[in-house]
Amino acid sequence: MKVLLDTNVIMDALQERRPFDMEAEEILKRGQDGEIDILFTANAATDIFYLYSKARGVKSAHTAIEFLLNTYGVVDITHGDCLGALKIPIEDFEDALAAECARKAGVDYIVTRDDKFQGGTSPVTAISPAALLEKLK
Repeated sequence: MKVLLDTNVIMDALQERRPFDMEAEEILKRGQDGEIDILFTANAATDIFYLYSKARGVKSAHTAIEFLLNTYGVVDITHGDCLGALKIPIEDFEDALAAECARKAGVDYIVTRDDKFQGGTSPVTAISPAALLEKLK
């Protein structure tokens, strides 16, 4: 199974944001173990670095992003992806761009805690971390 993780899921694990961290950590571990193929978008990498550096400092953020980049896949973002995202009927452009990248990468699910994204009109089904873990049982 191939999934695209939304920034919020990765940050839950990295920043140990209770009560969401346990599911996020389990998903990342399953990706490390090769049970699932985990991807995130290139713009998520910059967001993660920024958010983590504000919470834990630049050195820690560098270590965290290096781990993520060496462990999981990154979906690049092109001009065409940005234009494609504008055609997806999702109000939040960041979510629409993630959906377009997920479509391009051929993922099975986008994993997010964003309720609006989960109930939206994404070309790739957006599900919660709990729903993904249930599917992996």
